[in-house]
Amino acid sequence: MQFKKMLMRGTASAIAMMAIAATAQAQSAPAADGTLDEIVVTGIRASLVQSINAKRNADAIVDAISAEDIGKFPDKNVAESLSHLPGVQVDRDFGEGERVAIRGTDPALNRTLLNGQTVASTDWFILDAPGRTFNYSMLAPEVVGQLEVYKSPEARIDEGSIGGTVILHTRRPLDLDPLTLNASVEYAYNDRSDDGAPNASGLISWSNDASTFGVLASITHQVQDIRRDGFESLGYPTVTLPNGTKAIMPNVINSALFQQKRERTGGTLAIQAKPSDNLEINATGLYVKGTYDNLNQSRYYFNNFRGAPNDAVVKNGVVVSGSYTNAGTPTAGLMLLDAIARESTIETYATDLKVDYTGDALKASFQGGYTKSTGGTKQQYFGEFEQLTGYSFDISGTNGLASVTPQIASTANTGTTLGFAQLRQQPTADEETYAQADFTRDVEWGLLNAVKFGVKYRTHETSQDAKLRRVNGAATPVDGFVGGSTPSGYLGGINVNDAMKNWNTISADKLKTWFLGRPASGFVDAAYFDYLPAQFSVSEDIWSGYTQLGFETEGFRGNVGVRYVHTDQTSEGRRDRLGGQFGPPIVPASQIEAISLKKSYDDFLPSINLTFDLDPKTVLRLSGSRVMARANYADLSTFLETNNTLRTANGGNPNLDPYRANNFDASIEYYLDKVSLVSATLFYKDIGSYIYRATSTEMLINTDTNPLTNPGGTTVPQAFEVSRPRNGGSAEIKGLELAYRGDVYENFGIEASYTYADSETADASVALPFSSKHSFSLTPYYEDEMFSARVTYSYRSKYFREVNRATSVINDSYNQLDASLTVNVTEQVALTAQAQNLLDETQYQYVGNRDVPFAAYKNGRRFFGGVRFSY
Repeated sequence: MQFKKMLMRGTASAIAMMAIAATAQAQSAPAADGTLDEIVVTGIRASLVQSINAKRNADAIVDAISAEDIGKFPDKNVAESLSHLPGVQVDRDFGEGERVAIRGTDPALNRTLLNGQTVASTDWFILDAPGRTFNYSMLAPEVVGQLEVYKSPEARIDEGSIGGTVILHTRRPLDLDPLTLNASVEYAYNDRSDDGAPNASGLISWSNDASTFGVLASITHQVQDIRRDGFESLGYPTVTLPNGTKAIMPNVINSALFQQKRERTGGTLAIQAKPSDNLEINATGLYVKGTYDNLNQSRYYFNNFRGAPNDAVVKNGVVVSGSYTNAGTPTAGLMLLDAIARESTIETYATDLKVDYTGDALKASFQGGYTKSTGGTKQQYFGEFEQLTGYSFDISGTNGLASVTPQIASTANTGTTLGFAQLRQQPTADEETYAQADFTRDVEWGLLNAVKFGVKYRTHETSQDAKLRRVNGAATPVDGFVGGSTPSGYLGGINVNDAMKNWNTISADKLKTWFLGRPASGFVDAAYFDYLPAQFSVSEDIWSGYTQLGFETEGFRGNVGVRYVHTDQTSEGRRDRLGGQFGPPIVPASQIEAISLKKSYDDFLPSINLTFDLDPKTVLRLSGSRVMARANYADLSTFLETNNTLRTANGGNPNLDPYRANNFDASIEYYLDKVSLVSATLFYKDIGSYIYRATSTEMLINTDTNPLTNPGGTTVPQAFEVSRPRNGGSAEIKGLELAYRGDVYENFGIEASYTYADSETADASVALPFSSKHSFSLTPYYEDEMFSARVTYSYRSKYFREVNRATSVINDSYNQLDASLTVNVTEQVALTAQAQNLLDETQYQYVGNRDVPFAAYKNGRRFFGGVRFSY
């Protein structure tokens, strides 16, 4: 697409923002000498001053949010706070912001640093393979003092980002009053789960009279009741109809019910000392523990079990309705009721020590630390119940989004028995140790005013374990597991029929009790056995060094530098030499061999940032850089999972090269006054060695024809079609950001941003995930001495999400409306109220076009009311 066409798409937003800017300019005209008026500001405006100053004084393209902003946004984690910035898009799984995409890039291609360093991160969901995304759901905004988003890199900042780098700064005691106390208590309620719980947070900071020593501690406790109602089709396999026509058909018609209680407790500790004017020591610690136990139930009408339906109606190549034969016959349709109870815990901690020495012309900084996170699924209980029944289905849109009409009523247990039972454990771990030294030499070498250089070493390891235990229990009636029926209002707002809304549900306690009470004869396996395809570890030893030159003269400043990075990567796992997937004790240990594959690579990453102060209020910025981002850990793993019947396989690729890109940016910023800013930014990313999943033929052993499992078979390798992540793709992203922050009239103000990101790939069949073409956020606010109120509306257009069950899934456009209100009762006490997802938005996913549904989810509205104390 032509770049000028991209610019035209942003014209309407630009005009609107310029109009806002003109109105604000009239409210705060500059003094006659062209300097900005002195304005005394507090509250929201004070936070805007801090954020705007951070942006204006930066030598790179940076956006920032101050502590006051974070405390008053209607947000419950840091990702949702970030979504107010231009170019930042948030993916809200299960109703909460969990992953951040910057300028149309995959969340895995952006880095998040805490005080400039990595924080280990793991996920709780068993289907989330270990990657490089940061789990924002573990961090409450209260623990963060300021956050910055570097959209153009500097050589001194850690590599690993294509879109941008988020740096979170925790609070330090010597930056606060000698004695600072903050506490809040609130009650949180979700209207879909119809349940709530109290939350609390607190902070205490003390420093001595000389401001040479201080200690700060904070703690947060959050409880959230989640219920996600959903419809799912879970893929569209190709079927052959009786007349020989081929068409795609929904794999299942599923009613999904996900219930979870999230409980997070976190704390920070900061010790700051300035024993002399030249020396500063900072020791910080972070600890977060969260439990994410959940029950996931699905009532599938399994179309693909019997293949093409009777009376099939095909529309645009899709089977949109059909039926299966009556119950009791050998070819009856199949209903599956899956109940999966999971026990999941995430525990994360980080420790960091930093020593800064400032001399007359030399500044030296030494920093080291360690961070670790454990997560994944500690225990999974999986029971699948079967019922043979006749039914018809319809996704044509005539009868709503989807409908199912079963012969046996959905609330009846007739003929429903346990068909499959399994226990699974799949914990994950992530850890990093780092040490670095940085030096800054102030110089007066003409244009140059500073020379920065430094070195860093870090070692990182991510691992996943997986163990299974199969359970006997076939034909056990479902009646002993039933705990009730679907909750009130289930699937409300999703247009499906009553048979999909009303069915008997499984009790998590009864399911666990049945598993835990099984005698030895009730298990297929005497003990848990290793599941080899899902066991792996990836470790990296990374050496880096940089040199960065700073320059400044009247009206012109910036930096230029280069970062060199050397990476030693080791991918480890185990495999059965005869091609199987199960490990000890099912398979003799002598039959298992270790895999260790090594790879090394080097990167030179130059960057330049130029800043022109065109006049006291106008700043022009230009930047160019070479950047890289490493592949996801799961993509680098040694795992290989085969399907012997279809002769297909799915695996990792330890030989992947990192993503590499050339980035260019141009930004113009106009500062109306100390609290108001309007800006526009153009960006371009040329991404090479893009990683995408592709299929090729490999020779593997078919264990179904192996003589150890099938006498008379052969160990001669056979041709398998193997899907792996591979390098070779290329992509580009062109975009525009527009933003306005500041006052409009008296006590009213607006924060607004718009982002246009046009992404293209060399292979038209491969799309960039999580890349919305359009997104914007609008936050009008009002504040006086007693009241502070905000309303935030955010929007992002459709985007490619993932390939799921061989199906490319598109996430439809998404709107969210949030609000917050604070009433200052006294200078120390305030009443607070917040609301999230007021529109009760549906997260809708489809295949190809909107008429082919893949999933639709509702997460409910969230409401908070409480009191805040500060001293």
